[in-house]
Amino acid sequence: MQIHEIFKMAMDKHGIKGKDLAEKVGIGKDHLSQFRCGKKWVSPEVFVKLLEGMDELAPGSRKYFCELLANEPLGKGQSSLVKLVENANEEEIDTVLSLIGYRWKTGIKNHSNHSAIAV
Repeated sequence: MQIHEIFKMAMDKHGIKGKDLAEKVGIGKDHLSQFRCGKKWVSPEVFVKLLEGMDELAPGSRKYFCELLANEPLGKGQSSLVKLVENANEEEIDTVLSLIGYRWKTGIKNHSNHSAIAV
């Protein structure tokens, strides 16, 4: 599953309308629609704003997105991905967002065949 599909699933599950999210983060609804369909990527800054805006509109939706991305629940004691992100510095966040973009462009399944990249 690709990033845009996971993002769309999180929005759909939490009943977030594209129009509302686009307005919240200050991008065009067509741009958001193209991202959700996998036709366009968004910058790391916009992606962060989308995740934050999504969570403001529907609390818990960003966590759900991360759970889908990590392919595991992020319950108490299991939130290693969340802890890594919370403790990351700005450079590490940029690196992670770049890797997410790379995985989105190449497909998550294809990327899983590559060796792990240390952050």
